Amino acid sequence: MLPDDLKNLRDLCKDEQSFEKIKKSIASLVEERDKTKHQLSLLEAAIKDDYESILITELNLEEPGPEIVYVNDGFCEITGYSREEVMGKTPRILQGPKTDREVLDKLKERLINGQCFFGQAINYRKDGSEFVNQWDIHPLTNEEGVPTHWVSYQHDITERKRAEQQFIDTKIEFDELREESYCTAIDIDSEGNVISANNAFAALTGYTKDELKDCKVWEFFPDKYTHSLKKRFTEDDGESLLNGKEFKALIKHKSGLPIQVKGQSRVLDLKDQQVIRVEIENISLQKKVMDSLRKRHYNLNKETGNAE
Repeated sequence: MLPDDLKNLRDLCKDEQSFEKIKKSIASLVEERDKTKHQLSLLEAAIKDDYESILITELNLEEPGPEIVYVNDGFCEITGYSREEVMGKTPRILQGPKTDREVLDKLKERLINGQCFFGQAINYRKDGSEFVNQWDIHPLTNEEGVPTHWVSYQHDITERKRAEQQFIDTKIEFDELREESYCTAIDIDSEGNVISANNAFAALTGYTKDELKDCKVWEFFPDKYTHSLKKRFTEDDGESLLNGKEFKALIKHKSGLPIQVKGQSRVLDLKDQQVIRVEIENISLQKKVMDSLRKRHYNLNKETGNAE
């Protein structure tokens, strides 16, 4: 704190002991803030090749929520709003006459059910100009696995001039859609071979795309799961058991380090073969971010006498 700030704070305290206690608490809050900023910068760096914008809101989806609690510089650059202008507001400030209500209803339905959402719609900048916003929205959970916030990764795709069908056809070729999605995904054949993986999966696991094509899916999981996974791919109804399967697990980085993920698998009938598409989400970093946000929120409430 600046000398003048310390002097003003001392004048407000009833004695030196109170002053030292409050000063120590403020220093702790500043340290937590700096840690949170660093971890958020790591999160932004992890998605910078896929999405420019990050927005975090509270969990409430009913009017007037969800309130915005964080946006990064990319959000401000895309929308023209400053951080101060959007804090406490809702993402509805980006909506307008051409925003597809059907997409918004589907978004809300999935989020109410605790599911992720990937989609796009017309949004509006502060100056009223239109842009096509691609979202990838996920729940952020605390260490008990309870959702606490929503994080939305966003990308202005206006200039790409894509046909709407490219975003809603589940039978589209893998690379055309997933290479530019924040989703971390791989396609696997009926024998467990990795057919294709997007950049996000390669970055997450530390393998090159060429190396991934020589891998079996069970090689990414701890050894104790190898037998059960192999069995799924040899059973007659194995593919049906994998369709719509949601899971939480540890997968292995090429270096051997564990990564906590959650995901879902589904069976797709493509033009020339049936494949199992697995989409996963790295929740290790998200938990670290939310731990810092939660501690900061608790400390602030504690200082103001609102801690539970």
